[in-house]
Amino acid sequence: MGIPELINQEAIFKIINDEVEKLAIKKIEEFRRELAQNYFFDDSLMNKKTVSKKLDISVRQVDNLMKTGKLKNCAIGRSVKFKNSDILAYIATLK
Repeated sequence: MGIPELINQEAIFKIINDEVEKLAIKKIEEFRRELAQNYFFDDSLMNKKTVSKKLDISVRQVDNLMKTGKLKNCAIGRSVKFKNSDILAYIATLK
């Protein structure tokens, strides 16, 4: 009687699959915890010049996007600032 006859291959495959699944779940949970600890959302404020560089357009085009309401802005005193999240939202609308 050889080894293959003594061992139920289906049982071995099930054991291996169960162990792989446990390991995968453990690794995913570790990754989620690490991501939660290291992730931060950068919603910094930018001026028109920085936005124009980020979008690779002129400051005048930034003014036009702002005036047409396509690009949200924040007024702080006499200066105009743009949130990073608003810039990303505008980029998401582009095709």
